[in-house]
Amino acid sequence: MSNGSEGRRVPVRHETPREAFLRSMREAATHAHADAIFDQIYPPEIRAVSRPFWTPVRVAARAAELLATSPTTRVLDVGAGVGKFCIVGAAVTGVAFVGVERRPRLVQVARRAAEGCGVPSVSFICAEFHTLPAEDFDAFYFFNPFEENLWDPPETLDHLDDADSACPERFVADIVRAERMLFDARPGTRVATYHGFGGRMVPGYDLVHSEEQGTGVLQLWVRRGHRWRLVAPAHGD
Repeated sequence: MSNGSEGRRVPVRHETPREAFLRSMREAATHAHADAIFDQIYPPEIRAVSRPFWTPVRVAARAAELLATSPTTRVLDVGAGVGKFCIVGAAVTGVAFVGVERRPRLVQVARRAAEGCGVPSVSFICAEFHTLPAEDFDAFYFFNPFEENLWDPPETLDHLDDADSACPERFVADIVRAERMLFDARPGTRVATYHGFGGRMVPGYDLVHSEEQGTGVLQLWVRRGHRWRLVAPAHGD
């Protein structure tokens, strides 16, 4: 007897371009040549500086997993550059990643890359990072974003923008701004640092995880259940 299904052809479902990209990102997280593969989405001049400036794919995927605790998590990448961390993170976790970058040219590159990859949960803002409300995010990522301001003039050829020369004053100011942002974050906020962020973690955060990744150490910090606030000094102090 036949159940009527013999000879019936089951339609084959093909991956959409976005599904294919998401799958490739999950696979690339363990691929020895992940960065060479991923960086093809960028122009040659961006690929040329990928190693010193952008988070490696495997590190980005691991950091994203540590930061994304629920489908509604919102992650802010401070100093997002061309968006590599955000695109990889969104691809492997599916949560919302926001990159803030002050260089308009790099923001344009990041937006084009995200659009070309078809990852919808990524957005990029051209602004100074400290102008964004810390309360709007559940997690933060820092890949030592302020260090460039300490580089000596001979290294400016490796800078991403000729207009940006070494500026130790900006480095110090940005560290203070980052600390204030972390002070203003909500209890439970998670912070991942790769090669640190240039300063010391502010009070109220516990180091809950640390591991060697790539050329540095990836650390995860979680804000305790009470809130700290910076108090401005009184006039005359």
